[in-house]
Formats: sequence, structure tokens, C-alpha cells
Amino acid sequence: MLLFSGCSRKESSVSDYDNAPVSLKVFDIPLGADSSVSPESGGKGFKGEGWETNNNYNSSANPGAVKGGNINISLPDFPVTLRPYGKDANNGFNAFTGKLFYETLLDKDPVTSEFVPSLATHWKVSDDKMTFYFRINPDARWADGKPVTSDDFIATWKLLIDKDILEPYLNELMSSYEEPVADSKYIFSIKSKNADWRLFDAIATDIKILPSHYINNLSGKGYLEKYQYSFIPGSGPYALLDKDIVKGQSLKIRRITDYWGEKLKFNTGKNNFNVINFIFLNDELLKLEKLKKGEIDVLRVNRASEWNTAYNFDKIKRGIILKKRVFNEYPAGISGICINTKIKPFDDARVRKALAYAFDRKKLNEKLFDNAYTLMNSYFPGSVYENSSNPHIGCNLDSSAMLLSSAGWTEKNQDGYLVKNGKVFETDIIYNHGEDIYLTIFQEDLKKVGIKLNLTKLDGAASTQAGNEKGFSLITAAWSGSQIPNPENMYGSKLADLKNNANWSGINDKKIDELCVSYNNTFNFNDRISIVRNIDSLLCEYVGYILTWYAPYHRIVFQNKFGYPESILDRETGMESLLHLWYIAPDKSEMYNKAVKDESIFLEPGETDSRYWQQNKEKK
Repeated sequence: MLLFSGCSRKESSVSDYDNAPVSLKVFDIPLGADSSVSPESGGKGFKGEGWETNNNYNSSANPGAVKGGNINISLPDFPVTLRPYGKDANNGFNAFTGKLFYETLLDKDPVTSEFVPSLATHWKVSDDKMTFYFRINPDARWADGKPVTSDDFIATWKLLIDKDILEPYLNELMSSYEEPVADSKYIFSIKSKNADWRLFDAIATDIKILPSHYINNLSGKGYLEKYQYSFIPGSGPYALLDKDIVKGQSLKIRRITDYWGEKLKFNTGKNNFNVINFIFLNDELLKLEKLKKGEIDVLRVNRASEWNTAYNFDKIKRGIILKKRVFNEYPAGISGICINTKIKPFDDARVRKALAYAFDRKKLNEKLFDNAYTLMNSYFPGSVYENSSNPHIGCNLDSSAMLLSSAGWTEKNQDGYLVKNGKVFETDIIYNHGEDIYLTIFQEDLKKVGIKLNLTKLDGAASTQAGNEKGFSLITAAWSGSQIPNPENMYGSKLADLKNNANWSGINDKKIDELCVSYNNTFNFNDRISIVRNIDSLLCEYVGYILTWYAPYHRIVFQNKFGYPESILDRETGMESLLHLWYIAPDKSEMYNKAVKDESIFLEPGETDSRYWQQNKEKK
């Protein structure tokens, strides 16, 4: 049964539905605790003595935000799957929608990073820091109306530990805990097998809870098959209906009218759009044209050259479309050319270093990108974890040739390519749309040292799949960062030979593994910084990536009809936070519509650079 709300009482038209929120409620169970559950077991009257909670926290949202309307946002690649977990779930759409569908037990204050309630109202940690307790909010409901309970967390844990979901890192992480125990309908506990400071944070803020009545009787394999392109209703403020999926083109998600957490403090001013329409396009010119026509509301601009040239047209000059560079503290992550170290000749570190010396990133940044980027010399760039002693590798073709020679590549054929044991040094690189602008130059420089590089263009989905399956020699990659580094997930040797994990390059180093264990077991923050800096140094020596560059800001362009907080985005997130924080501002929307029709009207563009979080660091 599917009930729609948000429309007038008269018969709804197609256009009404296009902008309508929905209700998925099937079970009409009033908010509040089950009367059979005692206060001591987390029911009505629970006092929380001996537990932690937090009712005094900050929000980035505007409490006066208006609900309604829609927003059209462009993403490059249609997701390989809609499943939140399992094979290929690490796609851009899932990362962007975040907690719009599925919620975590706790969240974090955007200013102080302290824990705040979400699905759980209270929490506590045992004295030995190995057992974690949570009390589920008795008001919490799934989109279909069923209460969220301890059983839902346990079912989620059992799914994530199932190796048949083909997500080894999650299997490994869940194996760090004993099976969780339901102490009551609302209270459960989970015990870690080792003293690891990250394990509370992982359970509390990383694991999105799924409904047990959808996944309880499914094997990992059955889950993968059933929910490849089928949506599991969550507890979050949005839902995805089958009729709103146009494969390969668009996904439309709708606000839930009876979302259980609508009136809670941490949701004030958030989740405002009735409909969020994701349009998947890889053609930059087509995206630009749709933006000009108003068919796309928000675009991320990835290239500095386009930012400086293509985005200076009339509507931008008149303030109808705004350009903003938002500086915040979003972790940069790493970007560059990932090297498959599990195959020859890239199992030789000298060969990997030779490639790095042939990549003239300084020249590329200057000539192609107007020095818009910061060169990356760390696997934890721009953070306290970056090792300032790391080498700053520059282009040096002589050094590249010497390293190749020392690795046995001493002869060249008549075409000028290196030959060893009768085989030409020829390799392929997988890349995404637009990256050939610098890869063709890299190709020319490699030819100078005797390496033949073939360029293979794939769309984002196919490229991600190749990376997950380690089916490449070289591949361009860009990873989002984390405020809490997880080097084991990206660089641990346990994942080096497995598919469907983040260790694409197959890094396998005992010293790095030992430091990862030490990092996990170290509860002092400053000591952890020192450990990660040592890992960083080893990673730079290993050369699993040819590191390129990063931007310490987000470049976005959007129609000037939205309201948003002064910060524009949250402190530690990317563009995805605008889906929570923005709204249609009636006054702006009215002026916007007038200006679109009247070329004599100019709207106030404001400052291009937003440095709110840089200017308010003292609040942390």
C-alpha cells in the first residue's frame, strides 16, 4: 500500500505528482514507546542515569527554512546499484544521498564534532572501553511505519558480516565485534573483540541501520540479487520509488511527509525539498547548456579552466546564476593515478617511482589549471596527519630513465620503446571523461623515457568496477577523505588481493600493517597523529599512486533562487550537505523568475569565495 500526501484534495495531475512528497506508511503505529517496555528497559519514563546524551548542540541549518519545491542536481554517473551495502555500493549516488535514506545511531555536531542523538537518544561505554550500549528512540519509525528496534541493528550487523555481500572491509570491520545482544526492544549492546578507539565511532556514526523486516531472512547473495535496483525503505527523511527510476538517466527521490524525526532539534531547518532530482550526465557542454536553461539547478565544476572561461556568461554576470568557491574543512582524500602493484612490471617500486618522475604535475597545474590546485605530497593531504617531511616529487625524466635502467629496462627498439626479455614496455591507463587533457601530455613524456601508454576512456561506473575488481594496470582515481583516517581500509595488506575494497593498488607492506594495528589500539590523539604520519611516509615510499593535486574548496554554480545558511555547506562535508541545508527562498525565487524574463534586472551575486568555516575556526 502506498499513500501520497502533499497534494490538494482534488484529483492529482501528473504535474502535481512531479513535485509531491510521499508517505510510505503501511503500519499506523503512533509515535511513542511500547507500553509493555519498562522505563529501566528504555521505555517511557527512561531517565538515562549513567548514560550519555547531548541536548546542547549546534546546527548549520537555517531554522526559518521553508519546506517545498524541488531541486535538480547533476551527477556524472548513474549508480551501478542502489543497495546501501555490498558489491559496487561505493558509488557517487550513495555517497551523495548519505543519510537521506538511512540513519545512523548518532550524528556529530558540525562545529564541535561531539556526538549528538540520531536514531539513538542515549549511549554509554563500559569502563574497559570494549562494550557499547545504545538506547533507540522509541519514536523512531521506518518509512512504512514500523518502529525501529534493537532487532534492526542486529539484522544489519548480521548482513554486514556475511561475506557473500562482497564487501570485504565491512566484513572485516564487523568481525571486530561479538554478535550484538538485544537487552530490550530499545536497548542493545555490542562488544568489541579488541580495545580499538575507532570501534565506538564506527558503530555509532558510520553504520546506517536497515529494517530487519526487509533483510532478516536474506543471505548475502539473496540481498545482492533482490536489492540491486530495488529500494529498501529507511528511517530517513527521503524515499525512492520504482516509478522514479529512469535507468541510466535520472533518479528522483521524495521527501517523506510523516518522517518520524521531522520536529526534532537536529532536523530543524533541514530536509526541505519535496523532490530532489538527480540527473546523470558526463557531457560537460550538455550540463552547461541545461544549467543555462534552468533545467539543472546545481553543478559541481571540476575543472579550473572551465571555471575561469565557460562560467562567465550573461546569466552569471547578471546574478541569475551564482558562482561560489566554498572553503571548508572537508577532508581532501587522495587523487592521482593508481598503480596496480600486483602485476608486472609495477610490482617493482623502482618502476612505480619512474612513472612518478615522468609526471610533470607542476607544469600541468600551471599550464592547464592556472595554478588552481595544491600539489599533493601526502596520502592525508591538508590535514594534521600529513607528514611534512615527505618528498615533493617533481618531473625529472633523467631520474625516471635511471630508475627504469636499474630495474632492467636498458634496451630500446627502433621505435624508441624499452624492451625487456623480448617484451615492449607497453601499458594502459583507464580514465574518465575530460582527463585526457593532461594524460596525453603524460603519454608524450612517458614516450621520451621509452614507455608506451595507451589511453582507455570509460564512464565512471565502468571505471569504478574496474578498480573494485583490480582489472587495470593504471587507473585515475579520486577518493573522498575522512576526518578520522582509516589507513587499514585503504592500504592494509588483508585487502591487497581481494576485490571490492578501497585498496585498489594492492599495497602490501608489513610495516604499514604494524602501524595500522598500533593506530587502532592507541587512544591518545597526538600519538595517533604521529603514527599516521609514519604511515604516510611509508606510503610515499611505496608509490601505490602517482599523486596529483587537490582543491581546498568546492566550486559550485547554481540558480539564484535558494536560501542557505551563511556557511553554504557544512564544515566537514562536501556538496551533499546542500541537500539537507538548502531550500527554495520565496523572495529570492520571485526575483529570480522576474530576472529570467527581464534582461534589464540584475541580482546581487555576493562574494564568490565563502570562507565561513575558516573565519570561525575558534568555535571548534
